[in-house]
Order: sequence, then structure tokens, then C-alpha cells
Amino acid sequence: MFRTALLAFAFTLPAAAMAEELPFLGTWDCEVATFTFTPSIYNNGSEDMPIEEIQEGSDGSYTLLFADDYFITLSGFTETEMGWYSEASGDNFACTRISD
Repeated sequence: MFRTALLAFAFTLPAAAMAEELPFLGTWDCEVATFTFTPSIYNNGSEDMPIEEIQEGSDGSYTLLFADDYFITLSGFTETEMGWYSEASGDNFACTRISD
């Protein structure tokens, strides 16, 4: 249900065209591990996960969709911080930027 609501208020971004504007790109300390984001790959500290789709929410958040209907939502962006959330696990982390 959450995903359906999210999709209703989001639009798909062409990753290559928007890469320079994506605020989550780079390396982040997310409490439990160091996460790295490129326009096409998310690394959770131990595994590279190909990003299948990027959606920008009306609130400025970004939802990254992966294989097997897994997705994470990134939000609350500042120059040095963002929030990370997984509906699948319920985990929510405060992330601090390490590098671009």
C-alpha cells in the first residue's frame, strides 16, 4: 500500500540525465555501514545492488528501486546529511556524507 501511494506522488527520473542533480550520490556513513551511491549502483557496505529505477517524490525524497521489489527511500537532504529508510526491514538511519 505504501509503495502504491508513493508511486502516485512520484515520477521516474532518467538516471543518466539527472545524475549531476541527485543529492544522494557519493559515500555516506549510515550508522551501521558505509553506503555508496552512483547513478546506477547502491553499495550497502557489502554488496553492489544495481538500481533499476529512481523516483523523486513530491517532498524531495528519492526512492531507489531494485530487483525483487526491494526499495529504499532517501530523504531530508542537507549538504552533509540525509535519512535512509527501508520499508522491508523498517530500518531508518541518519547518514552523514563522507565524500561526493
